[in-house]
Formats: sequence, structure tokens, C-alpha cells
Amino acid sequence: MSTVPGDPGSLSACAATTASVGRRLGVLAEALGPEVEALGEGWPGRASVTTRRRGAALAGAGTSTADELTRVAGVLQDQASDLADLLARARTVEERATAGGLEMRDERVVPAYGVRGEADAAAQRAQDELAARLQAELDLVLAQHRRRRDFVLGVLRESTERLAALSHGLRHG
Repeated sequence: MSTVPGDPGSLSACAATTASVGRRLGVLAEALGPEVEALGEGWPGRASVTTRRRGAALAGAGTSTADELTRVAGVLQDQASDLADLLARARTVEERATAGGLEMRDERVVPAYGVRGEADAAAQRAQDELAARLQAELDLVLAQHRRRRDFVLGVLRESTERLAALSHGLRHG
């Protein structure tokens, strides 16, 4: 199990799918506007006006939704890139820990299990210093991961609220 949770490949694929849906929806919404307006030619009356207003609202909501999906896709792709970098940095810390007779357990850099040789105060002090340096690096990676993850979750919550408001507006006119 990785010290830094997440899969940049899956996140990137999700970003690509979200961007693709956003582009397709944007094209459809853009095409809908003129088509709805064209309904007014040769169709006078209240029903025509109501239909065109609802169609224009739908086209506008489609454009807004497409813009929102495109924005979220960009955030997800940025997160995928950042996550890949954080995973690489965590792997480097883990490799350096292993080379120094240490290992990572539960987000901590600790001595590896097993017999480690003769008691040598200088060697123990060097290993303790290495563990402290690696722990500081690991703590930084984990803090950056949490901060970035929390940012992305906030963006997704805000996006959900905006899309819910658009949906509510369409349903309740």
C-alpha cells in the first residue's frame, strides 16, 4: 500500500472523461440557442414565447454546465499531476529509508525489523538523524497531499452546489 493514497492514472482518466463530456455538452448547448430562437418565426403566441424562454434557459444551463465540467476537469488533471509527483517523492523517501536500514510504517519512518548488527552509538546516531530527515520529508509530502486533496474536494463540493442550483432552476422555471 502506498503512503500517499490515490491513483493519478484513474484521476487523469476521470479528468479526460469530464472534459470530453463538457465539450460535447457545450457544442450541443451552443447549437440549441439558434434553433430555439428560430421557433419564433411563423409561430406567434404565448406558447411560442414560453417554449422559446424554456429552450433558451435550457441552452444557457447547458453552456453553464459545460463550463463547470471543463473547470472541474482542469482541477482533476492538475490533481493527477500533483499526485504523481507526490507519489514519486514518497517512493524516493521509502527507497532512501530502506537503504538506511529503515522502513515506512503508518506514515512513520522507523527502524526495520530484525537484527541490525552490533551496538554502535555512532551508527545508531547516524540512523536516527537519517530517520529524522526522512520523516520531515515524508511529513511534508503528506501535508501537501492533504492540503491539495482538501482543495480538490472543496472545488467538487462547490461545483456540485452550482450544478444543483442550475438543475433546480430548470425544474422550477
